Amino acid sequence: MYKVNDLIVYGNEGVCKVEAIEVMNVTAVANDRLYYVLKPLYRNGTVFTPVDTKVFMRPVISADDAQEIIEQIPSIETDVLYSSANLLSDHYDKAMERHDCKYLIQVIKTVYLKNQIAATKNKKVSETDRRYMKKAEDMLYGEFAVVLEMPKNDVKAYVEEKVAAIELSLIK
Repeated sequence: MYKVNDLIVYGNEGVCKVEAIEVMNVTAVANDRLYYVLKPLYRNGTVFTPVDTKVFMRPVISADDAQEIIEQIPSIETDVLYSSANLLSDHYDKAMERHDCKYLIQVIKTVYLKNQIAATKNKKVSETDRRYMKKAEDMLYGEFAVVLEMPKNDVKAYVEEKVAAIELSLIK
């Protein structure tokens, strides 16, 4: 069970702070059931969820883990390039449901590669690709921002700079 002030990744909401753990006083809700009161860090509002929910929850990674994952980015493979929209959505959904930073990076790298390929043909990637890339970036950069103690808007440039330095050192 998480504690008040813990930072967690909650479902597709992203990083949330546990603001309270309390019994809900609503007649339609069982009075003995504990709920987390979660404050999403990157949007307004509050989320109320039972402590025993089936929605995915995990603690945020550590700063050391984030740095280690960033160092692994050059070796994270891109994924299969699906052409069917249905297969693509299903595949991205499965990757996102893992709530694992490496799978989020794989989605980002795959769509980035698809963007590069499409640009050589004067085309653009599908709306599905763009939507999932944005979702993966929001989740990944939101978690990295918290643990690396930087604004979320600065994370992408930070990661790109680190990856460029790593790739340069591999060439030497």
